[in-house]
Amino acid sequence: MALNIGRKRQDAPVAEERRPPLRERLWPRRTTAEATQTPTRTVVVERKPRRWPRHRPNPVSSMVMGAGWAAVLILVLGMLLTLGDANPGNTLVDSTLDAGRWLATPFHDAFTRSNPEHQLYLNWGIAAAVYYAMARVVSWLIRF
Repeated sequence: MALNIGRKRQDAPVAEERRPPLRERLWPRRTTAEATQTPTRTVVVERKPRRWPRHRPNPVSSMVMGAGWAAVLILVLGMLLTLGDANPGNTLVDSTLDAGRWLATPFHDAFTRSNPEHQLYLNWGIAAAVYYAMARVVSWLIRF
């Protein structure tokens, strides 16, 4: 028995299973009568261009978007440093908080809270959202 593993059995002929051709196996399934018919002529209708086409970003719009992301990153990093009670005497922390204060100057007293840290989070968060939205809009306008 161990010798017959790789050989076909001679006594029982096996009927080979016939697979249908590839075109009959693909979706949608067609009957054989439909598959043998010749295809009809196909008319291709051109689509109208999109009303608001997406243009590839040019270098100037990429720079505007990069500046917006940099402003958002500085503001979020400043909020995280304030939340974590980072040492303001450190040069990196001090320069990040100074840059964040400068970026958030237009939103300095947009909302006032009794807790100064909550006021900083709220105003700087709004500033980050506004800078991101402005960068997206200006970048989109420059693409045209």
